[in-house]
Amino acid sequence: MNSFFENNEWARDPSFNHFWKHYEICDQWIKQHNEATQQGKTRTNFFAAQSNNDEFDQAEEPEVTERLSRCEIRNEDENEETEVMSEEMKEFFAKTQDHRQKLKLKREAEKHDEDKIKQEKKQMTYINVGEITVRGRVEHSTDHRDANAEFIEKREKAKKDYGDAAPKILAMESALEMKFESEYASHPQMWPNIPFRF
Repeated sequence: MNSFFENNEWARDPSFNHFWKHYEICDQWIKQHNEATQQGKTRTNFFAAQSNNDEFDQAEEPEVTERLSRCEIRNEDENEETEVMSEEMKEFFAKTQDHRQKLKLKREAEKHDEDKIKQEKKQMTYINVGEITVRGRVEHSTDHRDANAEFIEKREKAKKDYGDAAPKILAMESALEMKFESEYASHPQMWPNIPFRF
């Protein structure tokens, strides 16, 4: 690295000091990593060579023995807790299962609704432009409309939404609707007269 600094004057510039510090840290890390890898390989080879030795297999390292004893203590604690909490756990699992079942039914219902909507969209047929009016598509229905009930419902909704100003707003709406009906009665030509198919 010293020869690199000697041959390149720009590398000695103080503005690159931060870069070179970072470079040295990375270089040290790589060296340590390579050393650790080599040590790991030599230990693996050593243990592989010793694995045939019965004495080695029977002797456990103190660290391994300590870990095993900790695991045994944990297992004993867990067994004690499961015995104490067994009724509570049963209730918890029953409640969880019930929630899962409800969620599954809800998802199935939502999926069924989505499938139904998709089928309805597929069944939509081409609408001829002659069937479309200013009020939208003309659909012939056998249902009887109760205009009086609709008007009363509209008035109640307006009272709820607009309060004391409801009669004034309903009067303005009626005036606009009458103006629209009188203009529509003169049979204006629709524009654009192009059928759209989406």
